[in-house]
Amino acid sequence: MNIHQFAAGFQLGDAISQEMLELKRLLGLQGYKGTIFAENVFSFDKKYANKIGSAKIKKDDILIYHHSIHSEVLEFILKFPNKKILIYHNVTPEEYFLPYDLKFSYLLRMGREDLKIINKNFDHFFAVSNFNLQELNENGFFNPKLLPLHLNFSKWHHLLPKRVKPTQNKINLLFVGRIAPNKRQDDLIRFLRVWKDKYDIPIKLRMIGFCNPNQESYLDELSFMIHHLNLLNEVEILPYVNDSLLTQYYLNSDFFVSMSEHEGFCVPLMEAMFFGLPVLAYAAGAVEETLDGSGLLFKEKNFDFLCSELYSIALDHKKLEQILDGQYDRLERFRSKSNIENLLEAIKS
Repeated sequence: MNIHQFAAGFQLGDAISQEMLELKRLLGLQGYKGTIFAENVFSFDKKYANKIGSAKIKKDDILIYHHSIHSEVLEFILKFPNKKILIYHNVTPEEYFLPYDLKFSYLLRMGREDLKIINKNFDHFFAVSNFNLQELNENGFFNPKLLPLHLNFSKWHHLLPKRVKPTQNKINLLFVGRIAPNKRQDDLIRFLRVWKDKYDIPIKLRMIGFCNPNQESYLDELSFMIHHLNLLNEVEILPYVNDSLLTQYYLNSDFFVSMSEHEGFCVPLMEAMFFGLPVLAYAAGAVEETLDGSGLLFKEKNFDFLCSELYSIALDHKKLEQILDGQYDRLERFRSKSNIENLLEAIKS
């Protein structure tokens, strides 16, 4: 028996691709073999995943489908009578992309419609967060279960150098995530403009993430904002970087700030906790669940208030340590509950 995993796309570094790799590793420890397949695979990721056209499915194989958007992958696996397992990562509301990418908006809309088809044709259903689980329940799925993401922090242990202290009297902010309108990098830029007007302490924001070539009009919009708001020295946008470089950016930052308005789960928040960065995040989607009482969660984008909060935390080492202690506890709670027992039960049933 092989356990094959499928998704619309594979890009080393994004949350779904990381989950597929980690599940493959964990299932391998149980003696199961399998391959990762996707409709879209970057050329430099082909050693990790294959195009779906190359999939050779045997009658006893089990198919795991990671759903987040409409693609031809679902139609492909529906051709086979094999046991099918859903892992639901949520579908971003199409409205965010309507001004930038009509095709992508359509694929998101159809991705939600796909849930009806999946519900009728799959055998087991899992969600990577309670936020996603609630959505499956609301859509009438039978007995969906929680399968928290399996974050492989061990990949960083051999990369971690001695922490470089940030420049004195300067605050370095970090955001990691796709350059996409639901991530609201534009609000991060507005936040920086308010800070610059209020405080003399220099600040630097780095936003790291891949931008879909079809959505570069949003990237152009961000670049225009940076120029128009006179933030060329304060804001830097970087394309996706490898683990070694990402490590350096985490280590050389002081805070992680997120204005994202839709998250099925937010892996970078957990990564920030791992690297000891205090987190300030907007309470949208599964962000509140991800933080689970840790970090600084805000429900309104009042930039004046947020700048004051950031300023006070930066100057109050006791408050800073309390935040970091809470985040460490959250990280340990999450890691202690991360296992594949529910998935193995479905595989063996």
